Amino acid sequence: LHHDFSHGWRAPLVERSDEQLMLAFQKGDTRAFEILLTRHEKGVYGFALRMLGDSMLAEEVAQESFLRILQSASRYRAKASFRNYLYRIARNLCVDLLRKRPREPRPPDLDAGSPGTPEGIPDGNPGPENCVESAQLQFAIRRALASLPADQREVFLLKEVKGVKLQDVAAITGANLNTVKSRLRYALTRLREHLAQEGVEKHFL
Repeated sequence: LHHDFSHGWRAPLVERSDEQLMLAFQKGDTRAFEILLTRHEKGVYGFALRMLGDSMLAEEVAQESFLRILQSASRYRAKASFRNYLYRIARNLCVDLLRKRPREPRPPDLDAGSPGTPEGIPDGNPGPENCVESAQLQFAIRRALASLPADQREVFLLKEVKGVKLQDVAAITGANLNTVKSRLRYALTRLREHLAQEGVEKHFL
């Protein structure tokens, strides 16, 4: 499917779409790439952190993802979503790292995260009286996510946390749409079961 990204070329850089920014970067505007980095670096890091449970590896994935965008910039064609293109790179890097990991599941890195609330973890702006409950909820959610198989976790994170459309999740993961729907259904079921055991299912999903 071809998308027309020509509209808005006269707008300031910060108001342009991701695709327009990439094309501007191709023409030598380094500020365009800086804006893309600002827009998406935290999101890619958050996705990788939830996938890998390791803050150092997540940082490596985020950096490598944008490095690959830089290296392949001359070949970029604005025929589809830049965000999907970026997350496909990040997803593949995560999968490669997971394949190299020992079979034993790694516990989630509970001290990890970029500044602010980690992606996908509700905070509700808790006051002091709710801080302990909030910490327990975040711990339970992270453990629940870590318990999912990687293929279910990535689908859940892309669809429910990042807001990516199912057909785009299929493109990012390389799975067909029915498989994506099935993985999401299993992920939601397993998460609800895990959180029910933690006694926090009323807060999530």
